[in-house]
Amino acid sequence: MQPTWLLAVSWVSLAVGIVSGVIVVADTYLRGHRQPVRIMEIVWLVTVLYVGPAAVRLYWNWGRPEAFSRRRQEGQPRRPRRGIVVTHVSRCGAHCALGFVVAEVALYVVRFEPAQESLWVDYAGDYLAAVVIAVLFRYFGAPGRSVPKIWHALSTVATVELLTITSFELALFGWLTLAHRVVFPDPPLRPDSAIFWFAGQLGLIAGFLAAWPTASWQLGRGLRIEPRRLPYD
Repeated sequence: MQPTWLLAVSWVSLAVGIVSGVIVVADTYLRGHRQPVRIMEIVWLVTVLYVGPAAVRLYWNWGRPEAFSRRRQEGQPRRPRRGIVVTHVSRCGAHCALGFVVAEVALYVVRFEPAQESLWVDYAGDYLAAVVIAVLFRYFGAPGRSVPKIWHALSTVATVELLTITSFELALFGWLTLAHRVVFPDPPLRPDSAIFWFAGQLGLIAGFLAAWPTASWQLGRGLRIEPRRLPYD
């Protein structure tokens, strides 16, 4: 059995994430600060669920439409570099977080008894799910529905998001390997335990931090990691 204190810490961490999510949902839907790009409402909600209060601060400074309106009124740059990087990392992180949840739950239901030797199967499922979700977000996040839009979504993910997603996933997988084999080796971590999701939460935070320099490097190289003109510019 895992220590009682670790189980308590896990539940507290997950609860903090949920409370942070409630704050963002309330600001979005009750206070009316809807995102011009609707898919970003999912992105920010997922981000605060695993990062917690720190992501609420990021949302307040860089994700909340009202923040950009205020900057425009004050004559400041409409879209500062940090805001671009935060938005890009949050978006790619949401793909990875949702992919992690979907793949881990699906594999657990199918396999029932995850083994340490098959971690690579989990990682392959997590990565594939993250990429698929990224494509779906790009497809449904733009107006209209057509076959060319599918290819546009695929090409955009491949050229803009895949490198950041990969950096995020590598950090996540590195931490999960350490968690499974060193930090929490016995009993094995399983998706039916709060400790598993706490470990995943820490891994997702590590991925967020690892993806930041990658996104910053992409922006420095001149790669446009967001639309040319956002609705709130």
